[in-house]
Amino acid sequence: MKIDGNLPIHQVDIKNKKEEVKTEEFKNLLEQAQKSQDEKKLMDACRQFESVFINMLLKNMRNSIPEGGFIEKSYPREIFEGMFDEKMADEVSKGQGIGLAKQMYSQLSRTMKIKKIDGEE
Repeated sequence: MKIDGNLPIHQVDIKNKKEEVKTEEFKNLLEQAQKSQDEKKLMDACRQFESVFINMLLKNMRNSIPEGGFIEKSYPREIFEGMFDEKMADEVSKGQGIGLAKQMYSQLSRTMKIKKIDGEE
């Protein structure tokens, strides 16, 4: 199967749909955390949001680089870079992250009146 930009798939629609799904997943996790008063679910939702944010950050950083170089720009390369950025964002947010998840958790736990996870401030 040949993978190129001439596929009958609307690439922009697919990317937008994927972002909508991630937003909906975040919203559902947040609602579940609020209903169950579960701090772990809230932290998971915050980490997922941080992952989406980091992915967008990486994508925009990559778009700022001038084209050219050793490997030419192609549809397979765009797919690889998108998957790489997504995985990198997931891994970064699983660890210390950039601090966004921790700050969101702190704010949302006060708003939702959820007790903090031990060791989290």
